[in-house]
Amino acid sequence: MSSGIFKVIAEFTDANGSPLTGDAYSVTVLDEDRFFDDRLGEAKLNVDGAAEFLITAADILSFDSAGETTPDLYFVVRNNGNEVFRSEVFAEVDFETVDSVTGRPKGLTRKFGPFQVPNE
Repeated sequence: MSSGIFKVIAEFTDANGSPLTGDAYSVTVLDEDRFFDDRLGEAKLNVDGAAEFLITAADILSFDSAGETTPDLYFVVRNNGNEVFRSEVFAEVDFETVDSVTGRPKGLTRKFGPFQVPNE
């Protein structure tokens, strides 16, 4: 895995399909590992219901996943600290996909969602 920085964007809607917004909401992105899941970042939702994260290759490595290059990502939404949504796990997310024509990395930004968060 390169030593680059990767961007993850996760989009969320409410039960009506409108962007989920509000200062009370926070989103955490985690990497599911064998023993302990790694917390890769936490962000607030913007006006479009999206949370953005910058993740480095070093963030993905941990003692229980030595040599890991493709994290297993999932997202947890909290409202005032209480979990209200947990996404499925996206296995082996590859940030180093290369465009077959140009040879340039094309996976440095990955988008997930939109996820619908049920009304509380």
